[in-house]
Amino acid sequence: MAQEKTNPKKGGEQKREKIVVAAIDFGSTYSGYAFSFRDDFQTNPLKIHTNHWSSVQSGGISYKAPTTVLLKPDQTFHSFGYDAEDKYAELSEAEEHQEWYYFSRFKMKLMNALDITKDQTGSDHLFSKLERNMEIDDIDGKKMSFMTIIAHAIRYLKEHLLRQLNDKNILEAVTADGIFWVLTVPAIWTDSAKQFTREAAREAGIHDDQLMLAYEPEAAALYCRLLPIDRFESGGEHQELVLKTFERGKKFMVIDLGGGTVDFSVQETTRTRKMKSIYEVCGGPWGGARVDQEFIQFLIKLVGADVFTEFKDASRSEYLELMRILEIKKKQIDFNSQNKIPVRIPNALFEILDEHTGCSISEIISKSPYASSIEYLRDKIIFDASLFRSFFRSSLQDIISHIRNILDNPVCQNLLGIVVVGGYADSHLVIESLKDAFPRTRIIVPMESILAVAKGAVLFGHDPDVICSRVCRYTYGDDVCLPFNEDEHPYSNMTLINNVRYCKNIFQKFFEKGEKVFLGEKRSFSSDYDFRDRGRADQREQPLTIKVYISNRKNPVFIYEEGCRKLGEIIVVCEHQSKFWPETFSCKIEMEIAGTEIQVTAIISTGEKAKAMFNFL
Repeated sequence: MAQEKTNPKKGGEQKREKIVVAAIDFGSTYSGYAFSFRDDFQTNPLKIHTNHWSSVQSGGISYKAPTTVLLKPDQTFHSFGYDAEDKYAELSEAEEHQEWYYFSRFKMKLMNALDITKDQTGSDHLFSKLERNMEIDDIDGKKMSFMTIIAHAIRYLKEHLLRQLNDKNILEAVTADGIFWVLTVPAIWTDSAKQFTREAAREAGIHDDQLMLAYEPEAAALYCRLLPIDRFESGGEHQELVLKTFERGKKFMVIDLGGGTVDFSVQETTRTRKMKSIYEVCGGPWGGARVDQEFIQFLIKLVGADVFTEFKDASRSEYLELMRILEIKKKQIDFNSQNKIPVRIPNALFEILDEHTGCSISEIISKSPYASSIEYLRDKIIFDASLFRSFFRSSLQDIISHIRNILDNPVCQNLLGIVVVGGYADSHLVIESLKDAFPRTRIIVPMESILAVAKGAVLFGHDPDVICSRVCRYTYGDDVCLPFNEDEHPYSNMTLINNVRYCKNIFQKFFEKGEKVFLGEKRSFSSDYDFRDRGRADQREQPLTIKVYISNRKNPVFIYEEGCRKLGEIIVVCEHQSKFWPETFSCKIEMEIAGTEIQVTAIISTGEKAKAMFNFL
């Protein structure tokens, strides 16, 4: 095999005309969308439209809807978001919910994909691999196709946006083919998770050439750099700093604090007003849902696991209402206040507690380790501020530790500021904790930060070349055979090819971890094929399969080393009329990884047409 580099060049244009760019911000806990018109983008790029969502039960209005899908007993779609929550609560109260399918916060299962980053102990961490046919459990453990559930969510948001355009009489002038879609994904997602999302979008009716993926923190950065100074919560206090943060040549960090994941990206604005990543994207499952988990663990320790489980199973509507109340309280607690935090707890929990223990909640509290930190008053548990803040501790420790690791890297020195966006950024405690941990670094928060990713994704869809370079998260390569060297190669890897000794399983590197790659930059490698032997003649009509590996080390030697994993396969299909490969030929594979998705092309030495694609699933 031979490997060569090509010079950076501008990435290819999308095939579809972008009259409207619509972004779907498919989040772990909340989702929404935004859109804008090509003409508006050219004259006023911040003229971006969004939707307001409301709940009948709670009466609240928000910029996003819960990422919740409800299916009927026959497994057909019923509703999404607040409508799904409200309908399921209604069914639960009437005890008619048992045959329905209720899915909430299911996106986080996409984190269970192949990953070779290090966990908190420094050990290599390996998750289970995503598969197209994998299933997911609903709230009762009933199984459904995971891809189908994600497709339902994407389809609903797509059709809701189309109805909005139709109500404005826009779809008459703009056909569905004139709408270009952008789906947001965490920057830390693996290639298999991104392919899974794209295939779910295809199932939802979005064509491949009508869709691109956008990294959430990068999208937020694109939006924030265009905002006027009065659109930042810290603008009045640090106007000069906010303006300088996005000047040409300046470096800044973006943190997307989501409900499920927290993503970090370090950007620099170039002289041509483009943006480049200067540090590999990173993050983890440290979002607002971690606070929910800590709160639930508190209740379990207080009333017992059996009581809480029965409450969650038997009083679904009350449980959902409790989690909505918690979402509001998470935004109200601040860093220094000693004011007590009242949280209304459904009476159903206390009735079940009495049935199991014969004790009232006041009696349970008085005997618990929390006797000095909480009290029961009418229908509320009153929390000391310090106890309620402790629910944030685990999440904040991971976030702050990760920021410190980034700032310790030489390339991330002298950042002008940290821009914080996402729904979890609405928490005063979170923002004040970051300011306390990094007093010399300015923390910049845009107003309506929960919309920064969706609106930034719209901007990215109009101009995807604005992100001109990224940093490799892994080392990429394939496995090759090289002449056997007794001083370097283990005998267990020796193999004979035409009676000549070779060493197999050698990692041939294409891209290196930490390397800066430019949009449009490609690396290529070639493989020779010979089907003249009778035993291989039947393979001439089969696709070529080339395995690709990744490593979290810069210079892996063998494909089986610790930290190396098979990423997927490049599938090359012959598109010649005969559907047969030539008897002998060379296949050159060109690979580009600077975009949000890996692109591959195949060039056959004898001129036959071929189509190459990656399969990560």
